[in-house]
This record gives sequence, C-alpha cells and structure tokens, in this order.
Amino acid sequence: MGAVDVIILAAVLALVVLAVRSVARSGGDCSSCGSRGSCAAHASGGTCTAAQRMLRDAERALGKRE
Repeated sequence: MGAVDVIILAAVLALVVLAVRSVARSGGDCSSCGSRGSCAAHASGGTCTAAQRMLRDAERALGKRE
C-alpha cells in the first residue's frame, strides 16, 4: 500500500468518524430546529408546525414553476 492510499484511507476514515459523531450528538428529530426550545410539539410528540410550514412553502414554490 502506497503513501497515497494511506492518505486517502485516513481521509475517508476521518469523514466517517465525523459523520458518526454528528449523528450521535444530534439528539433526536428536533435537534436542528431553531424553535425546539419553545416547541409544544417537541414536548408533547404532536405535529411540527415548522415542518408543516416548510413543506407548504416548498409545495407553493414548486407550484409556481409549473
């Protein structure tokens, strides 16, 4: 195995470790939501209004393109 192979394997291994670390530290479905601290859905397990709004906006934007 050459030096280039070792460097490539080390880079891939580092990226895998960082990806696993990111997933492990994420803390659940609401971890990246800016409203998670005040979100009633997060506390009660209900529907997420932020996600519903995002989907509604995306559907509206896609509808305009047609």
